[in-house]
Amino acid sequence: MAEGSSWGEIRGRVLDAIVPKRAEMESVEGFARRVVEELDVGLAEAGVRGVAEVHGSVARGTWLAGDRDFDVFIVLDEGYGRGDLPAVLDVVKGILGEGWVEAYSEHPYLIADVDGFRVEFVPCFRVDPREGLVSATDRTPLHTGFVVDRLPVSARDEVRLLKRFMKGVGVYGAEVRVGGFSGYLCELLVIAVGSFDGVLEAASGWRRGEVVDPVGGSDHDGLRKRFGEPLIVPDPVDPGRNVASAVSETRFWEFSAAARAFLEGPRWEFFYPVEGDVDVGGLLARVRGHGFDLVFLVVGDGEVEVPDVLWGQLYKSERALVAALGEAGFGVIRSGVWSDEASRHVFVFELESAILPAFALRMGPPVRMVEGGRRFLEAHAGSEETVSGPWVEGDRWWVVVRRGERGAGATLGSFLVDGGRGVGVSRGIAERVSRGFRVLLRGKVEEAVTPDFAAYLNGFLRGRPGWLE
Repeated sequence: MAEGSSWGEIRGRVLDAIVPKRAEMESVEGFARRVVEELDVGLAEAGVRGVAEVHGSVARGTWLAGDRDFDVFIVLDEGYGRGDLPAVLDVVKGILGEGWVEAYSEHPYLIADVDGFRVEFVPCFRVDPREGLVSATDRTPLHTGFVVDRLPVSARDEVRLLKRFMKGVGVYGAEVRVGGFSGYLCELLVIAVGSFDGVLEAASGWRRGEVVDPVGGSDHDGLRKRFGEPLIVPDPVDPGRNVASAVSETRFWEFSAAARAFLEGPRWEFFYPVEGDVDVGGLLARVRGHGFDLVFLVVGDGEVEVPDVLWGQLYKSERALVAALGEAGFGVIRSGVWSDEASRHVFVFELESAILPAFALRMGPPVRMVEGGRRFLEAHAGSEETVSGPWVEGDRWWVVVRRGERGAGATLGSFLVDGGRGVGVSRGIAERVSRGFRVLLRGKVEEAVTPDFAAYLNGFLRGRPGWLE
């Protein structure tokens, strides 16, 4: 860690911003008690054998000041099964009244805004970890127990620093949209290493297949063979699970690079990057003057979906469209996708050129493949689209042909005639595309630029993380 008072001063300022003050702690703890008590009464009146428990960062004492997210679990006693969950959630719905949304992960749960808090009501089963789980959510109470037992009270602020740092550098969150580090993973890293500074020191030297064991004694080589992921952190309450499985290759290396940069020169901006308002006029001028061509696919929407499901569909569709553009001859430099998760999704493709050359060199089969060579010659020798050839070079047939469609916009539109299913667009996005889409080239994107999308596009054009000076 760089010496001097600068890091000490920054640390004090960050902690002052992220550690909840007494009034907030009392408010959060009071709200938690009220929710649990009300749910326990409702469950008992409905004859449900189970209790409400607060879990997540609030229960572990590692939440950041200002966070308004709560995880409330309805922990069911032995004897209940998955088939009982709808009836249990009906009890919760009755208590909430209106304003809840039913979501689905491995099984259904509820999301509701209650007294200014965003609360997830998740049913699970009380289990003995030695006998296995009924559902994935059964781990959460066990996670809470492990962290409360193993994380010293003095280290809670170390977790808070790590979370805020990860938020600042854009790698926090295990949801599909981010592909980063969960809160529980942050807690385990601090338990394993001891401090925020220690985690950054370790991460600055990480290598792919890094194993961090919060308990100790694991077979690192065996874990690498079993999981094969960039970061491996065996779950202390379920050793067959890698807590870091959601961490993508990109987020893994971004965190490692950011940790190294911070150790070389700590700055406030690692925790709180400067995010000023985007000058839309200036942004559009940058789009028009960008070195490579930009093509935008705008898809409207009227459906609200579970974010993880939606982002899984968006990322799958992005990969499919990038592959299709590449196969059509376009050089894709970068791509991205933005969504407001409700009414609009925008795919961005940065191309070497949005117009292909008039002619294309096509490689044919090896000369030794008699039947394949015959078909190639029949297709091209007398075709009006053939400009030159076919000829033999090396062991293959070659030909130069005149291209048909040369524009990226029209080519992209042709992929989407069936919603994009033919090129691998996910079913959910294809259905939305079939209801309407727009393909915009760089000079026409103005109609798609809302304030939120402008912030995303500004970052895309900048092309480098905010923490990099």
